[in-house]
Amino acid sequence: MMEGGVAVVTGGAYGIGRGIVEEFSRQGYAVVIADHHAERGAALEASLREAHPRARFVCTDVRVEGEIQNLIAQTVQAFGRMDVLCNNAGVECHRNSEEYSLAEWNTISETNLRGAFLCTKYAYPFLKQVRGCVIHISSVQAFANEKQISAYASSKAGLLGLTRGMAIDFAVDGVRVNAVCPGAVQTGMMEEFLKSQPDAEEALQAMGSCIPLGRVGQPEDIARAVYFLASPAAAYITGATLVVDGGLLCRLAI
Repeated sequence: MMEGGVAVVTGGAYGIGRGIVEEFSRQGYAVVIADHHAERGAALEASLREAHPRARFVCTDVRVEGEIQNLIAQTVQAFGRMDVLCNNAGVECHRNSEEYSLAEWNTISETNLRGAFLCTKYAYPFLKQVRGCVIHISSVQAFANEKQISAYASSKAGLLGLTRGMAIDFAVDGVRVNAVCPGAVQTGMMEEFLKSQPDAEEALQAMGSCIPLGRVGQPEDIARAVYFLASPAAAYITGATLVVDGGLLCRLAI
């Protein structure tokens, strides 16, 4: 991947996505922030442009095919190419499995899995021109689960199958496809939980004590892994899953 390429990050205005956008910007990439939240996206674009003028926000709901097509078209129109697609946009909803409504199931699967498929489908003609790459943001929930998260876990496990299948299909054109599986990361999803606790700091420390490295992850931990997979250092890596969880999946709960 050439330095100074173009990276598109879905769900890029907040949490892990924002961390990924900021990392690629620091590394000299033009960055396209794709997010459905117009205010957050515009604010991030403005803050990045103070130091890195090659930042652009495109309001995008990855559940809507036409908006994805617009995202890709605006990226290529603005920068002439596309080197990296990071499919990070995701939502979750905590329910017992039998309690999910069809609307909730559809929102989760259409955002987390179908959105990644459609973004990659429409980005691929441009990625293959530069032998670019795709990074899907999955989750440790693809391997092991908490309670009340089956719909989210299903979508994230599906991303791993999508990663392997696309890696095989796209190898002929030199386009690599990999997945990153974050563990517990201090982002918006976690902040909502922490707000509900009597002592947020104590709850955060308790969570960190369950992780072998002794702390909850930060967005930059995931962002650095994503950048590595997009970099020349990972030129022979495709179809792989990189777990970035501080050792969480290593520990037996007994």
